[in-house]
Amino acid sequence: MDINEFIDLAKSRPLTNVYIVGAGTYGQIFGRYFDKHQIAWEGYVDRNSRQGPIHGKKVISYREAGNEDAYYIISSYIYRDEMMKELIDCGVREDRLVLYETKNTIYECYEDTVHWKGYTEKLKRYEGLYKGNRCFIIGNGPSLTIEDLEKLKGEITFASNSIYALYEHTSWRPTFHCAWDESFCKKMMSEKEDVEWLASNCEAFFTSIMSEGFAFRDCKDIRNLYYVKDVRGRDGKQGLPLFSGDCSRQVYSSGSVTYMMLQLAVYMGFEEIYLLGMDCSYSIERHSDGSITRNDIRDYNHLIQQMEERQGMALPEEVRKHFGIFTEIDAIMDGYRAAKQYADLHGIRICNATRGGKLDIFPRADLDKVI
Repeated sequence: MDINEFIDLAKSRPLTNVYIVGAGTYGQIFGRYFDKHQIAWEGYVDRNSRQGPIHGKKVISYREAGNEDAYYIISSYIYRDEMMKELIDCGVREDRLVLYETKNTIYECYEDTVHWKGYTEKLKRYEGLYKGNRCFIIGNGPSLTIEDLEKLKGEITFASNSIYALYEHTSWRPTFHCAWDESFCKKMMSEKEDVEWLASNCEAFFTSIMSEGFAFRDCKDIRNLYYVKDVRGRDGKQGLPLFSGDCSRQVYSSGSVTYMMLQLAVYMGFEEIYLLGMDCSYSIERHSDGSITRNDIRDYNHLIQQMEERQGMALPEEVRKHFGIFTEIDAIMDGYRAAKQYADLHGIRICNATRGGKLDIFPRADLDKVI
């Protein structure tokens, strides 16, 4: 059953035994929507059923779901096939599964309860503001050094996620800081004090309307928070990700925060964009065909390495060997190809000033010569 059909059915007559599959962000959005429209529901189905009640609703396991004659709302459209298979394997009837096709469905439910559209429009103040200028987009690859950041003082820069870990080693600060990684947002954007500190170290701080930072959207003492709606979309002919021409409406995702930063930079009017620290080296890489590549962990995360060197501290080896990022490498590369295609069509120059690395989609540039 389609989610819209289910909602019409639930509004027309009371239903019993309704569960939301997945207790994460999307599942909780559906929960708030159901509560607002007085659609009765029992609780969540989640692999982490031992976590206890969430907002007063019980959490049951997939195995327990097989014993219930209920409707099951699949909260994720990305992992819905895995969720459906696990439910069916546990004995849930297929005709009791409720799904949706695009992320716009979850966004409409979200708009109904928090009215996010007014917040993304705030970004319009940056449209074309830097027309004709240049900027640098900084990645967190192992080739990036503190000396590189020192050279970029006075330049307009974008950086992301854990770049803040280097602040104590340099007086450089990014002009724009983007928080996108789910684990980073949960760790660093759940408390107001952390968000205030991150926002105080840049001109503007960007994050998703789905991130923890959206909770602080009305804080008058954090005025430089900006929010974007991210969706997935691909060109029908070439299969590449779409590239947004209006970030106040939406940006497109493609496996990496860099793709969002590229869209923001183009939206702001920059015509020369230099990439730095984009090594495209990840500890665990999953390819579009399902195969996995595992790389030497010592090649990953200069942030940890530089902190260890400068502070004379070391992480235990048993921690380091398990530390890594699971990356959709082909999606990331497709995003870079889409960005280059868009830039070439619109007279925008994107160059890669990274030393070494695997990103050869863009022409190379020497950072020292550029500066």
